[in-house]
Amino acid sequence: MYESEFSIPSVIIDAGHGGEDGGTSSADGILEKDINLSVSLYLAEILRCSGYNVIMTRSDDEQIGDNSLPTIRQRKISDVRKRLSITKMYPDSLFVSIHQNHYSSSKYSGAQVFYSPKSPESRILADSVQNSIVSLLQNSNERKIKEIGTNVYLLYNCENPAIMVECGFLSNADEAKLLTTSDYQKKIAFSVACGIINYLEEDYG
Repeated sequence: MYESEFSIPSVIIDAGHGGEDGGTSSADGILEKDINLSVSLYLAEILRCSGYNVIMTRSDDEQIGDNSLPTIRQRKISDVRKRLSITKMYPDSLFVSIHQNHYSSSKYSGAQVFYSPKSPESRILADSVQNSIVSLLQNSNERKIKEIGTNVYLLYNCENPAIMVECGFLSNADEAKLLTTSDYQKKIAFSVACGIINYLEEDYG
């Protein structure tokens, strides 16, 4: 994957949504975009301190596409395409997109990792991160990794080893409350980071 055995692995961290695109939300109005960014910033800090190169698609509350476009739909499409273009700029990197889940029933909880079908390494990375989250933070979580479909344009079209981490369900009141705290956000970030590092050390250690 990397140009030489001495190169430092790079990770693109994608904080989902941003700006006018809030993503999903909890019953009391907690926006997904804000949790995504907080977790992503913690994750970036951990990986940098561990010696890895980190590229962030966004580091504040913004859409990163062409915001001069006239419709919300056009601006969202531009945003997603910009994120995909970043992955093409760093073809030897991993791509990790941070999101929060939502379902019509409030009973569901737990993180789940989805992976891109474009690279066989994506499944291995997803498995490493899912196992890390379960072992370090969510011992009762029985969710399995899942290949993403065409409905998620960014991940489906990414040629890099690529995963999307749905950290939890904002539709579950107890989990939503946890996800808003910096302590739990740091724990999620640490668990994801350990999964990424385990994967990288297995391949390049």
